[in-house]
Amino acid sequence: MSNEPANLPLSTVAMVFGMLSIPLAFARHLVSLALVLALLGLVCALVGRWSVKRRPARWTSYSVERARIGLMTALLGVLCSVVMWTLWARNMLF
Repeated sequence: MSNEPANLPLSTVAMVFGMLSIPLAFARHLVSLALVLALLGLVCALVGRWSVKRRPARWTSYSVERARIGLMTALLGVLCSVVMWTLWARNMLF
């Protein structure tokens, strides 16, 4: 086993799911998909944060940054999808 830092598992997945959830939240019939992707991205990012806290020197800084971006975009995706879901449910949008 080498001592070189490795990529954080699921950091790219968290970033992609978080980024995909934001535009999908604004599509009429894809709000529930956006919420699911955002929640999955949030779980992946939180698992990454937990791994970084356990062994901080094991992961590359680039993959830790990807996980941070994934966490922020997943939180924004959850917020956008819940707001849009509420607006569609109350018939405030046509």
